[in-house]
Amino acid sequence: MHVKSASDRVSEITLQLERLILSGDLAVGDYLPAERALSEQLGVSRSVIREALGRLTSIGLTESRHGSGTRVATPSGREISVGYERLLRNSDVPLEDLAVVRLSLESTIASLAASHRTDPQLQQLAATQAVLVNPRKSLAAHVKADAEFHAVLAEATGNRVFPLMLTPIHDLLTDSRLKTLKRYGAALAYSHHQKIFEAVRSRDASAAAAAMREHLAVNSRHLEAMAAARSKTD
Repeated sequence: MHVKSASDRVSEITLQLERLILSGDLAVGDYLPAERALSEQLGVSRSVIREALGRLTSIGLTESRHGSGTRVATPSGREISVGYERLLRNSDVPLEDLAVVRLSLESTIASLAASHRTDPQLQQLAATQAVLVNPRKSLAAHVKADAEFHAVLAEATGNRVFPLMLTPIHDLLTDSRLKTLKRYGAALAYSHHQKIFEAVRSRDASAAAAAMREHLAVNSRHLEAMAAARSKTD
């Protein structure tokens, strides 16, 4: 007869509570029963309940407040992005593979952003451009503005999945963005972004996608050139 370990029990209870949350039986803001009540209801020790609740909190499904208990958290998607990024990092994904994914993903994003963007989002894009075109801004500021431009486009699609997919990819590309902007200058990134910006402002979906493809193709060539230069010096 197989006797379940404490770890097995924690996993089992975590899964039960997770299903209650994901099914909607426990809605956002609802408080879970107290540890003692859950312990009696589910027939496990309070230590098992405590660890199960900790796991739910670690993946963003619940939040605990001292003296108030544990309640279902508002979904943020950040935990998904973090896990996605960790997976990509641990898989040693080549930059060339990410570039191929970006080409398809961000071309679609640019197209949809042109169709669905709002005036406030257009102002956000313009703000990032103001930083990129300013030579007095630091390299770190240029890198941040570059990333924010793409992030705002993803939000402007109106599709909440795109930011979740794009964020970890761009986090992985921070180092390469730093190198390309340092070598080729923020002015070039600004000129590429400006073409995308104009198309998005004009709500020209096809032009926005084409401008993004051109931007990413040039970026890929720059990365290849830098990689070739490094291999010659190794």
